[in-house]
Amino acid sequence: MEEAFAPGQGYNGPGPQDIANGTAILASALVREAESLARAAAGVRETLDMFMIDGNSPEAEDRRVMREGTRESAALAGALLTAARHLLRSSGDVVRAAHETVGRLPRGSLSIEEILGHLRAAALAPITDDGAARVAAAMIAETFAEEFAAAWRKAAPPVGGQGD
Repeated sequence: MEEAFAPGQGYNGPGPQDIANGTAILASALVREAESLARAAAGVRETLDMFMIDGNSPEAEDRRVMREGTRESAALAGALLTAARHLLRSSGDVVRAAHETVGRLPRGSLSIEEILGHLRAAALAPITDDGAARVAAAMIAETFAEEFAAAWRKAAPPVGGQGD
């Protein structure tokens, strides 16, 4: 540990163990984000199921929209779990993890902005007092986000929009 902070040598950033720890805490935080989304979607869906609404009323359309939102939240939770799995499988190769994650995701109801927003939220919420691992998690999240966005746009170029 002393040699990493020896005078004149400078600090070279997180080491291999910090990267491994950062990957693990980022993946864990992504799982917590996914669980939170899934619980919220399930709660809304169960609440909607409690009320029987006439199929022709304005409330029926509201209920349909909310049901669609629960499906989209479930898809987003699945995307976050997929990202966590690929990060853990990649053995530190964040670029590969990002590209493999994009290759596994359906594109219909997923928004790149939502996925990356939750990724960044996860990077800010690791539960550890290991500062080097938190720095590594933030670096991993940023690299993943950049590569994920590039792969997402390359997989389906925008047609007058953002490619979502």
